[in-house]
Amino acid sequence: MNESKNENTILIVSADPQNISFLSELLSGEGYKVKECSTQTGAKEILLQEQFNLVIADFEANQMNGIEICKFIRSNYRIRHISVIMLMNSKDPLNKIKGIYAGADDYIETPFDPGELLVRIKASLVRLTRDLDANPLTKLPGNVSVMKELEERVKTNVPLAVGYVDLNKFKEFNDRYGFERGDTIISHTAVTIMNALEKHGSPTDFLGHIGGDDFIFISTPACVDTICKQIISNFDKTVTSYYEQEDLANGYIIARNRKGEMTKIPLLSISIGVTTNEHLKFTHIAAIIQNATELKHFAKTYGGSIYLKDRRQRTDANPS
Repeated sequence: MNESKNENTILIVSADPQNISFLSELLSGEGYKVKECSTQTGAKEILLQEQFNLVIADFEANQMNGIEICKFIRSNYRIRHISVIMLMNSKDPLNKIKGIYAGADDYIETPFDPGELLVRIKASLVRLTRDLDANPLTKLPGNVSVMKELEERVKTNVPLAVGYVDLNKFKEFNDRYGFERGDTIISHTAVTIMNALEKHGSPTDFLGHIGGDDFIFISTPACVDTICKQIISNFDKTVTSYYEQEDLANGYIIARNRKGEMTKIPLLSISIGVTTNEHLKFTHIAAIIQNATELKHFAKTYGGSIYLKDRRQRTDANPS
């Protein structure tokens, strides 16, 4: 995916009005979308409400602790992919080490050279795109990040539950209402899953967007049933708002099915296939993906929103 400045949004967090004014003007002039904040508390609130690719924050100032902002970002699965550059008014190498250990991607000393700052921002955003392979619509991690996350969980042998989420009848919805509303549904699905993970999961949970209307989330066996029930409940309650009244009254849309025939298509629903390592020993991520995919496909045959959980008991679950 080619980097486009106009797709990148930057949050400036600084207690210095001059810094904020200068950075905002500089970055806006370069085509970046810029949001400003002057307090640590305000920054945390904004980060959970809006999407950003990069945060530029004071290392330390009045009502500001860049290390705390870094820790907050890295501890929250919804935003931990965001790049962080710290503004430091000290040449103390210990401060730089503290910033990097807290999760900062880079730092720059103040007063800074505009050209150097722009180069560092460009490099940070390129790394983000390369390492995260973020989906351009939802900004969630893509396939590469999903695989890396699964590999790490398998290596450490932590309690693991993987959910493969897919929408039923999405193609037909897209054909009926168009790609713009289809994209809105995909974004809505991402938020629905995020909210369920945030409410019923743990800070170590993970959500990836592997393309189209397909998502994979990673949680724990103890939480996964409640998460799935929450996703289904919220999706079914809210998806109706994306339909025209006539279609809602009918309970279906008229569209071509996958054979090209005009037919009655049920309203959108959601299917989730879940596999865990409660009773299965995974030593390869291919088996995890295969299990979750099979269960997701089976769930789609039921019609309506449903999740199916793998309850098979084997000592090993790996491709032969």
